[in-house]
Amino acid sequence: MPSAPDRYQQLKLITLGEQMAAALKAQDWDSVGGIDLRIRECLQELAASEEVLSPELEKAKQQLQQLYARVLPAYAEACEKLRQLLLAHVDYSEARSAYLRTGLLQGEK
Repeated sequence: MPSAPDRYQQLKLITLGEQMAAALKAQDWDSVGGIDLRIRECLQELAASEEVLSPELEKAKQQLQQLYARVLPAYAEACEKLRQLLLAHVDYSEARSAYLRTGLLQGEK
């Protein structure tokens, strides 16, 4: 049976994983960032501990690792969509500016 601190850390990792999965499903990237920070702090605490991790705690870490295998590509895809949207706005703005300049030049003749 895992010790009380191990059980607490295990539950904390499981809870954070569930929160991360919900934020990922909702594509709430602000929440994903905050949860990621809390997961990192938790993992740093575990790394600083000199004790051997219980199998249950190792399993919770592996589940988080599997979750991140889904989070990272989804985040990259969301970033690419945003990049494409911004690029479309820039292209539109440049085209509009060129159109207006052409109109001004034709009006000067």
